[in-house]
Amino acid sequence: MVNERLPVVASVGSGFARAIVVVLAAIACGGTVTPVEPSPPVVTDPPVSATALAKAAPTPPPATAPAGPAGSSADPAAAAGTPLPTPVSGPQPTPVSTAPPPTPGPTPTPAPPPTPVPTVGPTPTPAPTPPPTPGPTPTPAPTPFNPAAVGSGYSFLEVPTSRGTFAVHLIKERLSQVTVRTISSNATVCQNDCPVKPLAQYVSENGAYAGMNGTYFCPPDYATCAGKINSYDYAFYNSSLRRWINEPALVGQNGLVTFSGSSPTFYRRSYVYAQGPAKSAPISAGTTSFPLLLQNGAVIDSEAEQSDVQKRPGYRGSIGVDGTFVYLTLVTGASITDSAHVLRALGVTNALNLDGGGSSAMHFGGSYKVGPGRHLPNAVLLTRP
Repeated sequence: MVNERLPVVASVGSGFARAIVVVLAAIACGGTVTPVEPSPPVVTDPPVSATALAKAAPTPPPATAPAGPAGSSADPAAAAGTPLPTPVSGPQPTPVSTAPPPTPGPTPTPAPPPTPVPTVGPTPTPAPTPPPTPGPTPTPAPTPFNPAAVGSGYSFLEVPTSRGTFAVHLIKERLSQVTVRTISSNATVCQNDCPVKPLAQYVSENGAYAGMNGTYFCPPDYATCAGKINSYDYAFYNSSLRRWINEPALVGQNGLVTFSGSSPTFYRRSYVYAQGPAKSAPISAGTTSFPLLLQNGAVIDSEAEQSDVQKRPGYRGSIGVDGTFVYLTLVTGASITDSAHVLRALGVTNALNLDGGGSSAMHFGGSYKVGPGRHLPNAVLLTRP
């Protein structure tokens, strides 16, 4: 391939040009270049133009040496007549960069894995708490008994007797400063399904400040009371109506108390009153019941006439006087006879038994002290004159 292109090189007039053409032709044809002693330059030959060189030789691959200034040789040694080095074929060395190695930056801290966020569900609506059911008013501890220290008003006492010590709910007021009233729900004789009220209603409707349950009656929760619910067999004076309810019952063996203003009278047997001159005298309150507990300071022995229930311990109600004070009492855990001994220890001289048990109720100063118990067909109240 080189020999075929030599005639082209021989036609070139200039020695410098011939050397360039030979190198380019050899490179293009893949051969080796033998250094040729250049002929002395002939100044008379015209310079070979770049166009003529382009036509005389194929386009060479891009030169690897940097280009010099415009109009200068690509190699200063060739321009001075120095033999050109034979190109070395084979793998070329990897250029070594003289640039300083990059300064390593700080190793980035790996981001912590995201903390899983728990799925928050809707807050459950708490079930409404039912309001507590109000129970009976808690009973305070009783005060040790001291007769001289028991004044007016309400007291809860521990009273020692020869039959034991008993807790007592007591309302004690001066007869001269109060009016005792006896009030019933029924205005006429009632045999069954009689009207009843809670004690607090009796108190509020009659302008009273204190009161307690009245006579025995037939409650709806007693099987033996079927056909006579809430009825009572005792003679009872209605202070508002100013007349007796169940008046025929005055002629009987029950005890009796009447009030004419602030003056009380107690009877062991009610028929004495019903058949005597006192029956025609005006009164302001009164009730029969069984039995009479005290008369003129003495305990009445009535156990032979008492029922089995009256002989067992329970709540025992009573109304009594001592000539100066009126006493409304509820003795706890006592029999009828026990109750009589407690009243005597309190200084009471005359007293009549009233209802008790599940019907026990005592109201003072705007609240229950005992109860409310059952609804009642009648009640004993205290008002101010």
